[in-house]
Amino acid sequence: MPTEKQLQAYRTNGARSRGPITEQGKRNSSRNGIRHGLLAQTVVLEEESTERFEELFSSYLEEYRPTTASQVSLVETMVVARWRQLRVWGAQKTAMDRDMKSQDPSVGPAPVRALGALNGLPETSCPPHVLLRYEIAFDRQYCRAQTHLLALQARPVSRQPEPYHPASPSGQTWREENIPLQDEPTK
Repeated sequence: MPTEKQLQAYRTNGARSRGPITEQGKRNSSRNGIRHGLLAQTVVLEEESTERFEELFSSYLEEYRPTTASQVSLVETMVVARWRQLRVWGAQKTAMDRDMKSQDPSVGPAPVRALGALNGLPETSCPPHVLLRYEIAFDRQYCRAQTHLLALQARPVSRQPEPYHPASPSGQTWREENIPLQDEPTK
């Protein structure tokens, strides 16, 4: 997540921007919110913060500035892997807190109860070792995408490409007629 200082720098730089000038740039810019929003709909759980996901996505776009479809896909992979890793970390903390509270305080101080909670409760539907496996998988996914992205960006380019703005939103796998509009209630 960006620091408060970075967020302030984003706001300051954004305030200086005159926005897109060309008609194509204006069309591309007008689709940014839709593109990020649809990816968020694909990844963010109903009770998670779509705004935080979009902030994370925007900060990665700002940092890596992808210019091709491949680079955009790799940034998306990084953001999704990071988001899912954050979700796993939250689940791990919740499980540990729950398991520590369920123990008899006479077992010992918090560090001792934390050791006991590392194994999880027998009735746990998702044991700690499974959450750890997810954490490792998402970390590898993130690192692999970042390595490929940096390698692509390091390649010499004969000309400076225009930023990539797809015609269809990212994260979109369904035909348009199968997707309810934002304001339209789902059935």
